[in-house]
Amino acid sequence: MKTFPTSAVWCFGILFISVSLITTGSSEVQVVGPADRVDALAGDDIILPCSLKPNISAKDMLVQWTGLYLKTRNVHLYRQGRDSNEDQFPSYRGRTSMFHEELKNGNVSLKLTRVTLSDTGRYRCLIPTLTSQVKETTVQLFVGAVSQPVISIDGTKDWGVVLKCESGGWFPEPDMEWLDSSGTNPPADGPPEKHRDSEGLYTVRQHVTVDKTDTNMFTCRVHQTEINHLKETEIHVP
Repeated sequence: MKTFPTSAVWCFGILFISVSLITTGSSEVQVVGPADRVDALAGDDIILPCSLKPNISAKDMLVQWTGLYLKTRNVHLYRQGRDSNEDQFPSYRGRTSMFHEELKNGNVSLKLTRVTLSDTGRYRCLIPTLTSQVKETTVQLFVGAVSQPVISIDGTKDWGVVLKCESGGWFPEPDMEWLDSSGTNPPADGPPEKHRDSEGLYTVRQHVTVDKTDTNMFTCRVHQTEINHLKETEIHVP
């Protein structure tokens, strides 16, 4: 029977131990969050994802959700098998919850209801009782606001009808454009007028004078590229 030299067996043993250590190290429990920003509109209910990898139970762990603003805010605390929000920041009261049935699968995500513009920011998901090096992750939340544009007839000129489009309650700052039935932009009577109110929301309006077309249909479109939202309204000019 063929035998291996002692030195070969020793080298194989070292290699096996090394591979085992690498494999064990790679399976260390870590707190994992999303790669992308979470986008929402004011009034939405959203989920801030956070989980343990590999998926071990978090039912008996301490889970801290905090908002990383100029000053750290306590958003949600789970400990000793229950929510413990006595020191929760006032603006989050009654709006946060965790998925208790999913804790056994390592899901420690946070649900935040009726989001507002002031909820925008970074959130930290921390499990301080973990012995691993990666005990936390951060989730970026961005909250925008949109509304439906309103078109009205604002008068007439010798050669056409003056239309006004207005839309308020937007964030971030939106853009506005007019389109005729062929999808062409008719020349506006000037650049869009924009105003920002005390709550940080934008109102935008623009006038356009139109002549008759085949259908007399015109569209006002308001869009915000950062949150990838668009609203539009059509009008038929008699």
